[in-house]
Amino acid sequence: MNELAEELLIMLKRVLFYDLLISISVFIIAYSLFRNYCLYILIGIIAAAFNFFLNSVSTNFIFSNQQQNYKIYMTISSFIRVAIVCTIGILLYNYNEASIIPFLIGYSLHFLAVIIGSLKIKN
Repeated sequence: MNELAEELLIMLKRVLFYDLLISISVFIIAYSLFRNYCLYILIGIIAAAFNFFLNSVSTNFIFSNQQQNYKIYMTISSFIRVAIVCTIGILLYNYNEASIIPFLIGYSLHFLAVIIGSLKIKN
C-alpha cells in the first residue's frame, strides 16, 4: 500500500468515525424533537459520507495509477456522485416535499465531520 493510500485510509476512518458520532447525537436530538424528520437527516448524513468515500477512493485510484486522462476520469466520477445524490434528493422530494430540508441539513452535517477530522489530523 502506498503512502497516499495509507493517509487516505486514516482520514476516511477519522471522518467516518465523526460522522457516526454526529449521526448518533443528531438521532437522539432529532428523535426527541422532530421525530418525523429524523430519518431524512440520517439519510443526508449517510449520502454525504458515501459521496465522500466514493470521491476519496476514486481520486486515490486515479492519481495512484497515474492515469493519462485523469481529467476525464475525475469528471465522470464527479458526475456519477452528483447523480447519486440528486437521485436520492429527488426521490425524497417526490415522497415528501418537506423531507428535502432535513436531508440537506443531514448532508451539510457531514462537513462538520470533515472539519473536525481535518483538525484532528492537522494536530
